[in-house]
Amino acid sequence: MVTLIHFIHLLSLVMWMGSIIFFSFFAAPVVFRLLDRQKAGEVVGAIFPKYYGLGYICSVLAAATLMLSPRGMEGPPLIFLTIMAACTFYAGLVINPQARALKQQMQEQPETRETLEPQFKSLHGWSVRLNATVLIFGLGLLWTTAMRLM
Repeated sequence: MVTLIHFIHLLSLVMWMGSIIFFSFFAAPVVFRLLDRQKAGEVVGAIFPKYYGLGYICSVLAAATLMLSPRGMEGPPLIFLTIMAACTFYAGLVINPQARALKQQMQEQPETRETLEPQFKSLHGWSVRLNATVLIFGLGLLWTTAMRLM
């Protein structure tokens, strides 16, 4: 049973980190290089619900398996996972909907673009910083998890 718990824990972390790395460093740059800015934004916007959904699922699985682990929820793993989950849920449930609403308003009312663009860029910046935070702490959590398995 402990092996299954460890496997699910590692799988959730690897899938979570893998999705961040793939999306941030491969998929999004290619989409924005191949498509015009508007269409690329639409494609990435369509991906975001599944991207954040995977983060939610992985964070819940990682937390559940950490609680079930013989070593339990203590020290850096708990801190790292809490930060990662908070950033993921905030980015997906707060930042992303606000950015989508601004983008839609700018499309429906082009005259508002100039005043709303700085707000959108600010939200995008926060999204990028939160994503980077999850990645950094996720790599730290993977490291501490690997050390604990020895």
